[in-house]
Amino acid sequence: NKINSLNFANLQKLLQQNVSKTQTRSFVTYTKEKIKSYLINPLANINNIREVSQFVYRVSNIYKKVIWYFADLPLYSYNLIYNQSNWSSPSGSSDFLKNYQKVATRLQQWNMPQEMAKILATTLRDGIYAGYIYDDKKSVFIQALDPKYVKIKSITALGTFVVAFDATYFDQGNNKSLIYGIQDSNGDYIDTDSVWDEIFKQGYEAYQADMTNSRWFELPMEKTISMIAGDDTTLPLPAFLACLPDILDLIDYGQLIREKTELENYVLLLSKIPMLPNAKTVNEFAVDLDIIQAMQKIIDESTPDLVGTAYTPCDLETVRFDRNDQTETDIMAKATKSLYNSLGVSQVVFNNEGTTASSINASENGDEMVAFEYLQRLEGNMKRYVYLNISKDFTFKFHKITFFNKKDFLSVLKDQATLGLPVKLDYATASGATPYEVMNQMFMELALDFNSKWIPLSSSYTSNISAGTTGAPTKDDTQLTDEGAETKDKNKNAS
Repeated sequence: NKINSLNFANLQKLLQQNVSKTQTRSFVTYTKEKIKSYLINPLANINNIREVSQFVYRVSNIYKKVIWYFADLPLYSYNLIYNQSNWSSPSGSSDFLKNYQKVATRLQQWNMPQEMAKILATTLRDGIYAGYIYDDKKSVFIQALDPKYVKIKSITALGTFVVAFDATYFDQGNNKSLIYGIQDSNGDYIDTDSVWDEIFKQGYEAYQADMTNSRWFELPMEKTISMIAGDDTTLPLPAFLACLPDILDLIDYGQLIREKTELENYVLLLSKIPMLPNAKTVNEFAVDLDIIQAMQKIIDESTPDLVGTAYTPCDLETVRFDRNDQTETDIMAKATKSLYNSLGVSQVVFNNEGTTASSINASENGDEMVAFEYLQRLEGNMKRYVYLNISKDFTFKFHKITFFNKKDFLSVLKDQATLGLPVKLDYATASGATPYEVMNQMFMELALDFNSKWIPLSSSYTSNISAGTTGAPTKDDTQLTDEGAETKDKNKNAS
């Protein structure tokens, strides 16, 4: 079925869009006044608002860093849960293992940390993400669709979305080539293979037959993955929209400081033109003006860019424009801190100078809650993908684990496994391996007979702890006061 297969011969075309045409890109520069005008009527200006967010994403390192901070916060480690239909007669047949292997193998084709982070970053920046999945059961490619031409049509029981695509996209520029093939400069088709999936061609042709009722056509749920920032499906706005004017303020203020610094480094040299000692009228110069102008030209050619020159009958002076005022720098620092607070992220996460471990941990905990909300939405998409494309016997789940809580998360799983709870696969996959890698590693170690050949070294895990061990348990950073954490960080108790 051409709709459900990926034409790898056209994959490069899909990435490059229309390779036979010369493409140019230009970006609009946005002002605070323009943004405020958009916010007065966001529904009518939704595309402009997203373009503003994309513009700020390009020009503001803080905005880009905060977006990717949340996108990269989860580790996107995952596991599979078997949907046992009859608990009184659990399955252990070869069919179960074959099905589990099929699901684990198909999911291995997804580069979860990379793909999920890109999806979440785009969602936070644009307010919406819609991707079309090309899957031939051997490889997976997700094509991000232009948010200008997608909308949420409905919501499923899992909380995922049904996406509709705007057929007028193919009336823009040379976009018809994406569904009808590549054209040369004369308009003749030199490659009639569709670059995009056949479903887009069918939707466009249905629109051509009925432009009144068929402009938006539904994309198959099993082939899409979609997310929004917030909960408004009719108007999904960028996650940090309210902070965009503040970011532009910060960019403008940084430019003013650069201009002030340049002005402070500017020097003006004034050369005095000598007058005749007994001059009785004006303009009686002791040196011919032609000589002065020739000399001035030599001076001009030898001075650096930030030094200006002029000649005058007045005394020679050096004019500087510097001001001993650090107020601007202080205001810049305060504005940056205020911006981070407006974005809902503590600045200590990006610059922990002068902070303690406990204060950083407190900030990280709040950020994790935001990330986990989006992680749950991504999980719903993956559950739907597995159910509709691979198997109904397994449920997909992401571990709620980040770079910050990984140690504690694994510690809890380890304690549960020690008590006999069935979390061994959770422990293994939360450690960073996929279910596919865990199973293959297990079979490889069994085949190599590691259990008998590799004897663990003596440690607290393989031997009893001495009964004479004494001493108070060590406090972790979260149990310390700010003063205690600072003492520990700066090693003040060292003798």
